[in-house]
Amino acid sequence: MAEIQWTEVKSSNLSKVAYDSEADELLIEFRSGSIYSYPSAGEAAYQDIINNPSPGSYVNRWLKGQPSRRVK
Repeated sequence: MAEIQWTEVKSSNLSKVAYDSEADELLIEFRSGSIYSYPSAGEAAYQDIINNPSPGSYVNRWLKGQPSRRVK
C-alpha cells in the first residue's frame, strides 16, 4: 500500500487534498479536521483543485452533492 501524499491548499475551508490512485478516490481534509472521500471525483478533480486560485469555490461548485463518505 502506497502512502498518500497530501497537498496543502490556500483556502478558508479546505486544509489539504490528496488523490489515492490505488483506491481511485479524491480525499479532502477540511479546516475542521474532517476528511471526506469522493470516490467518483477522479484525479482530474484533484488537479483542478490544487491548480485553482480558489480551491474551496471549486469544491462547492463541482463536488458539493456528489457521492462522498466521511473517513475521519
